[in-house]
Amino acid sequence: MDKMILYNHLPIWGQNFACSVEGWRISKTRYGSEFWKYLSAYESRSSWTYEYLVEFRDKRLRKMVKHCYETVPYYKQIFDEGGIDPVKIKTLDDLGKLPILTKSIINAQPEKFLSTIYPQNQMIVQHTSGTTGTGLVFQSTKKAICEQWAVWWRYRRSLGIKMDIWCALFGGRSIVSVSQRKPPYYRINKPGKQVYFSAYHMSHESMCYYVEALEKYHLQWIHGYPSSISLLAQYMLENRIRLSYKVKWITTGAENLLQYQKDMIQKAFGVEPYQHYGMSEGVANISENADHQYIIDEDYACVEFIKDDPADTYRIIGTNLTNFAMPFLRYEVGDCAQLAEGDRRRILSIDGRKEDYLVLSNHIKIGRLDHIFKDMTTIKEAQIQQDEEGRITFFVVKGKAYDIKSEQKLKREIEERLGKEPYQIKYTDQIQKTKSGKIRFVVSGRRCDNAAGK
Repeated sequence: MDKMILYNHLPIWGQNFACSVEGWRISKTRYGSEFWKYLSAYESRSSWTYEYLVEFRDKRLRKMVKHCYETVPYYKQIFDEGGIDPVKIKTLDDLGKLPILTKSIINAQPEKFLSTIYPQNQMIVQHTSGTTGTGLVFQSTKKAICEQWAVWWRYRRSLGIKMDIWCALFGGRSIVSVSQRKPPYYRINKPGKQVYFSAYHMSHESMCYYVEALEKYHLQWIHGYPSSISLLAQYMLENRIRLSYKVKWITTGAENLLQYQKDMIQKAFGVEPYQHYGMSEGVANISENADHQYIIDEDYACVEFIKDDPADTYRIIGTNLTNFAMPFLRYEVGDCAQLAEGDRRRILSIDGRKEDYLVLSNHIKIGRLDHIFKDMTTIKEAQIQQDEEGRITFFVVKGKAYDIKSEQKLKREIEERLGKEPYQIKYTDQIQKTKSGKIRFVVSGRRCDNAAGK
């Protein structure tokens, strides 16, 4: 039996227990003994000058490039056929000698990206959530995962968030069945200190139960998708609701934090939200510090900015320095940033992962749906369109391996999140892109700004 089917048949206390068991398993991977060593090292580098950080970054880059050439078949071929001497890749600027890597290239030949010196039993399967409609399954190591969480916790701890503080989490996992019609619309992960709220039950009628849960647990830290947090903020503002306690931190990730969302969240909760930019692949990491300035974590990854069209935006290209099992050099992230004039390392804003809402027939608004395409490596691209409420179309560009089983899996993922909402799947040869070459994942007549009352 499918795990989610079994999970959805459990009573609520059983689902909370299952979430805690999974939380314990995840915590063991993320926060092993290596994590504390990495966290200490990252925090010690917080006082380093930019010049020292760049020197440290480039030293790591040279080690990674040497490793890729000697042990990763794809890069051995790229260097040799391109006549590129790996020894001459010494700094971030030298990376321009290499071709840009895309998710489709990896999905076409994932075995060529695996290092030949890492045994399979030391690798951990990782996933991306598929913001452009196609997922990526790749291998990592426990050390790389611990280091990634160390750099993320350096950012959180710099804001004053301690690891023993409970978090109200608004993410994309289906932790409450879409068929559930009564509260509570959250589940509890005790080892992870999370009260995980469902993003798929946020209607005007149900939002009061979300507020009640915040009050019940006095959750001082709220983290998650800005599309979900801003929906709650909107409800609170419309109904003149103020929490009886003070929320100290709101952090967002996975989506671009739009200005109207930021304003709404600050008005509702009395605290300005922070934005964090990172991804499972570990090729780039950008954190917003206590002064609300975007800081590139130079000691974690090599981040390049390539001028895009329009001219005031730059494509984000990242190189991993931590995952020696399946490294990615010059990986096309798919997002853009606006940089300060004359300073290629000072970021003014991150323009990526902008999405619309779907409005279901029961008036529930859903903003983040990329989890539908998690692990769907047989899909090249996809887009969700909604012309009107209750009319949803999934446009899909098939990969070579896409078959009836892929379609059945896609339908299960859709129905797990949309329930009995009518929808259709249409296959197409390509998805129309924006002027900057990006795919809008959700195209809806109910835009985010309309949903916010603008």
